[in-house]
Amino acid sequence: MLNAILEGKAGRIMLDGGEPQSWRTVFQSYEDLLTAAIWSRVSYLSPSAMDQFFSAMLGINRDSWGKFESITFWPKYVFPDPADEKMQPFLSGDERFAEPDLVIAFEHTALIIEVKPPAGGRQYLQQWRKELYTYLADDNAKDSVHFLALGNLPATAENWFQELKTQFPQVEFHGTEWRRVREVFQYTEWEAPQDKRIVADCLKALALYGIREPLLPWQRFHQFMADTPLSNNFSFLKEQQ
Repeated sequence: MLNAILEGKAGRIMLDGGEPQSWRTVFQSYEDLLTAAIWSRVSYLSPSAMDQFFSAMLGINRDSWGKFESITFWPKYVFPDPADEKMQPFLSGDERFAEPDLVIAFEHTALIIEVKPPAGGRQYLQQWRKELYTYLADDNAKDSVHFLALGNLPATAENWFQELKTQFPQVEFHGTEWRRVREVFQYTEWEAPQDKRIVADCLKALALYGIREPLLPWQRFHQFMADTPLSNNFSFLKEQQ
């Protein structure tokens, strides 16, 4: 489906009785489609490539995580009844569950990811708190948890991580922007042809949202200048006088 959208072969769709829209336009408008397009493909990476991806993106050595087990999109975790007293100030009376965008389970840990689109939609401290609280109260929760806030991080994100760390000491917190995801896909050395094809699809999906290939790092330009000294022969100027 992704390639049909990219090549303009997916046709048009009518939503809520409105005007027909191209699938490309619909895809660009709904963050859940981006979430599914990228992360379902990440789950298809080979074990070694998946290790490379998460280690590079999170800046950690994830050897202790163990084997990949499953990926769940938009799981619903129910609030305990009664809720912990420390959570009471953050809850409204009609809340029944929290829904992170995805939970990736490994043998020894889980990665909870809250996704915000490249344009619009902000991360919220209370949303993070509720997702962690309900997940950790679930019978199938892992003892070790990593939390990733992806996209549109506020300047206060590190302070929020520190605040939540006091409440959820078993959780490790990470925050990154979509451009970093693109850089990991773009610059990591992928060995297996299968992984290269998966990464190529991910890069195409990101391009639909305007997350395109980054400019070459300045270090390469500096090296080019060092290897290509400017001429000090200005005789051509004298000839034009």
